[in-house]
Amino acid sequence: MGKNVLALAVSLIILALSGSAANDTILNGTDFYLSTGDSYGLPQGYVVKLKSVSNEDSIWLELESNDTVVKSEIIHIKDYFTYNKTNRTILSLRVDNIYSGSKDTNLVSFFPVYQYTDPDMPAPKIIGITPVKTPEQANYSVPPPEQPIPEFMIWITGIIFIIALFYIGRKLW
Repeated sequence: MGKNVLALAVSLIILALSGSAANDTILNGTDFYLSTGDSYGLPQGYVVKLKSVSNEDSIWLELESNDTVVKSEIIHIKDYFTYNKTNRTILSLRVDNIYSGSKDTNLVSFFPVYQYTDPDMPAPKIIGITPVKTPEQANYSVPPPEQPIPEFMIWITGIIFIIALFYIGRKLW
């Protein structure tokens, strides 16, 4: 029984400390809108360009990286545009809706949009914003923001709880 508990604990610790795909997520289900001919800049230097919109509820979309087209595709409404690089998804977005405008101008909404870290590109810069107190600011009723518990701490707490349950269960029986 002791070897099983030890093996379980070691397995859970390894699982907790191993990297997860959530750490590689840059954009997590966000949305954006593009008009015909417009482009949208993404982290790590990627740019999504809406080339044209057809009358059959489809669009022509291009993805650029370093001023080079890496993918160009015609996508229908409610379909996904996915860019994979070396067996890894870098960008996945869905054409949510197409809003018709004048003859040459349409608006397209993209939702959900997921972007994952491209290991071949520089890591995206994370900008921390520090609030600055101004002399006119006298509202102290807002509580300070809660700091999220790191994922590995949740795993460690769970592991300790499971080991304690095994120990108590063994002593009672």
